[in-house]
Amino acid sequence: MDKVAIVTGGNKGVGRGIVYSLTKAGFNVCICYNSSENFAVETLGKANEIAKNHAFLYKCDVSVRDNVKAMVEETVRRFGRLDILVNNAALQPNLPVGKYDMDTFRKIWDINIGGYFLCLQECLPYLKQSDCPRVINISSIHAKRPSVFDVGYSMTKNAIKMFTREAAIELAKYKITVNYIILGACRIERKTAASNFGTFNVHTPKEARVGTSHPLGRIANPKDVGDLIVYLASPESEIITGTGIRVDGGSMLL
Repeated sequence: MDKVAIVTGGNKGVGRGIVYSLTKAGFNVCICYNSSENFAVETLGKANEIAKNHAFLYKCDVSVRDNVKAMVEETVRRFGRLDILVNNAALQPNLPVGKYDMDTFRKIWDINIGGYFLCLQECLPYLKQSDCPRVINISSIHAKRPSVFDVGYSMTKNAIKMFTREAAIELAKYKITVNYIILGACRIERKTAASNFGTFNVHTPKEARVGTSHPLGRIANPKDVGDLIVYLASPESEIITGTGIRVDGGSMLL
């Protein structure tokens, strides 16, 4: 397979799992990151163990158009094409309403939804040339369920839903499918800020907390997301567009 993907925020966490699944499936991947360079180098090293020379790192602030344009052009220069855009990069400051200042509020929107928008715009000319063009946006169950720890983050994750649906309608004439993943709790490294994510008593054993909030008995891991993206990036998913798929261990059922 010579398909080419860009994964924003691909250096750690969910993005890292997506990179590993895509490279294992034979995709060439641009690993986009803007911070945590040590994580990025580790991710690239493991990706090269999976499939040597199928991935490269690109430092990019997705809220800046010139940065995004340069990243897309470098990806196409290296691999000759672009087929898949995975919008995953996000900022999560974990601030209550009263602690947000407007600079932080604007920044989170510039990255979490503005970055998705800019990346799609800059990738679009190349996606139109692909025989299997896909856009996959990472959202969260907190687009629907209040997060209790970050109102700004939850607002942006809800905006991703309508961005996906509008883009799916507009781009259908080019056979570009656009979908989003509704991610629940996931076993990753620390996020962009510290937070008490739970409402359970801190003395409650983790196993008990998961058992009562996730019917399948566990939370997601990055590989769960990555393997779903491999499917959504494949020709077999060509009829699926404008939809959200929950990856949450059934937690939203409770």
